[in-house]
Amino acid sequence: MSAPSEPEKYSIDEMMDRLKSQPPEELIEDGELVTRTDGSQAIRVRKRKRRSQQPQKEQRQHALRTRMIQASSALILLLLAIFLAGVAVILANSAPFRAQVLRHIALSSGASVELEQFRMNPTSANAGRVALTWPEGNVLRQLSLRNVRADVALSSFFGQSLTGDELTCPEGTLELRVGPLATSPRTAAALADNPPIRYNRYAIAKAHVLLGEPAAPLIRMQNAQVSFYPVSAKDRAQLLLSGGEVTSHGWPKLRLDRAHIELRDAEMDIVSLRLRHESDPRGVLELRGTVAPYAAQRAATLAVRLESYLLTGIAGPELGRLIAGRIDTTPDDTSNVLTFSLGPEPTATLALAFRNSPAGSMEVHGFPFLFGLAQTLGDEWFEHPAFENDAHATIQRADGCVTLRDLDFETKGRLALRGALTMTPDQRLSGHLEVGVATAMLKASKSRVLDALFSPPTESFRWLTLKIGGTATAPSDNFKELFQATSPSSRPNSGTDIPSFEDLTTPK
Repeated sequence: MSAPSEPEKYSIDEMMDRLKSQPPEELIEDGELVTRTDGSQAIRVRKRKRRSQQPQKEQRQHALRTRMIQASSALILLLLAIFLAGVAVILANSAPFRAQVLRHIALSSGASVELEQFRMNPTSANAGRVALTWPEGNVLRQLSLRNVRADVALSSFFGQSLTGDELTCPEGTLELRVGPLATSPRTAAALADNPPIRYNRYAIAKAHVLLGEPAAPLIRMQNAQVSFYPVSAKDRAQLLLSGGEVTSHGWPKLRLDRAHIELRDAEMDIVSLRLRHESDPRGVLELRGTVAPYAAQRAATLAVRLESYLLTGIAGPELGRLIAGRIDTTPDDTSNVLTFSLGPEPTATLALAFRNSPAGSMEVHGFPFLFGLAQTLGDEWFEHPAFENDAHATIQRADGCVTLRDLDFETKGRLALRGALTMTPDQRLSGHLEVGVATAMLKASKSRVLDALFSPPTESFRWLTLKIGGTATAPSDNFKELFQATSPSSRPNSGTDIPSFEDLTTPK
C-alpha cells in the first residue's frame, strides 16, 4: 500500500522520470546498483528467504538426537558388558580361580575341601560335588554335598570373595562326632573380618544327619529340609529343619515335624524341636533347652512336653501291647526332662509324668489276671478295661529299660490299678500291681474265694497285690496261684463244692 503523501496514480511519463531518477542512498545500501543494457539503472536487492521459528519441530529433532545417543551408548555398554562377562567367565573357570575358591571355602569353614566339576556363569556358581572334612576334636566330621548351586555377585568374579543371596543343594549328608571334643579346631585359621564365602541362606532339600560313628550312629535323621541363616535378626546363626525321620537305637522311630535352633559360640539353643510318632499325625512331642557339644563332661537337659501323644511312642510297641493310650505331660516342667551326655559312653534318660489325654482313655489288656477277673465276676469289661476318668503315671527310659512307676488308673465303681512295671531290653517284665475291685462288684459276684482273696474295703475298693513277670508278648502274674491257695471263710449254704479256678476261668 502506497504512502498517504504520494498520489494514488502515476502517468507513464512520471513513472519513467522516477525510474531515471537517482535512488535514495539508503536503498543502495540495502541492495546493489546495476545499469541495464538500455542505460537505465536499477537496484538489485538480495532475495530474502521467509523464515519462521517452529519450537515443536526443534524439540522433536532434539529428542531424536538424544535417543540416538542413548541407544548408541547402551549398545556400546552392552557389548562391553558381554565382553567383560565373557572374560570374567573364562577367568572364573580357570585353574587359578578354582584354587582361590578352594582357599576361600577352607578359610570360611575351617575344613579341608574337595571340589569337583566346578564352573561359573554370569548368574551362578555350580559344583558337582563338595566335600568338607574337619580335623579331630571338632563336633563336625564331614559334610558331603551333591549338585551345589550358588548365586554369585559381580564382585565374585574378581576372586576376592564368593558372595550372593542363596546357596542350595538337592541332597547332602552331615556326620557329627561324639566324645571328648576340643574347642572347635580348624584346618585353616579363621579370619578376623568377614569370611570370603558369604551367603544369606544355605539350604539342603534332602539332608541326612548322622551322630556318632557312621557305621552305627547313635541318632540318624533322614530326608529333612534344612535351612541355615548365618546372620538373623538376633545376630545369631539360625538352623531351621522340617520333615524327615529320626531313629535311635532302642527308641521308637519318630518323625520330625519342625525345629528351630540358634547357634551362639560353642552352644546350641533348641528353641523348639517338635517330633511325632511315625504312624500318628496327631500327637506332639516337643523339646526345648540348651546343648553344649564341646562340654562332653556336662550332661544336657531338655524340657519335654507331650500333647495327645501315643504312649507306645515313648514306652515302645512291646509295652504298648499291654498298656496303651494318648497321654499329656503334667504342667510341672522340672519333672519332664530328657537328659543325655555325649561323652565317651553316651547316655540318654527320659523321665516324665503323664496323664491320659482328655480326648482318650488308657487301656490295659493282655495280663492273665484280667481274664480271671472277667470270668469270676462274669463281666467281659474286665478283660479289656478302659480308664477314662483319671489315669496318670511316671515313665522313665534309661539304658534300654522302660519303667512305669507311680501308676494310678481308676474307673469308679469297677477297677483300679496301682504299682510299677519294668521292661528290660530283652522284653522281660518285672514289677507289681495292686488290683482294686469295687466292693459292690465283689459282693455281687457271691464268690467266697474272691471275698477271701481280696483285702477289706478301702475307699470303696478291695485290694489284691500281684507279682508281674514273663515277657511283653507273654506276660504272667500270680493271680491263679493266689486264687487256688485261698480257702473261703465259709462254705455256701447249698453244701456244693467251691468251683476250681479252671472252672471259673475256662471260657464256655
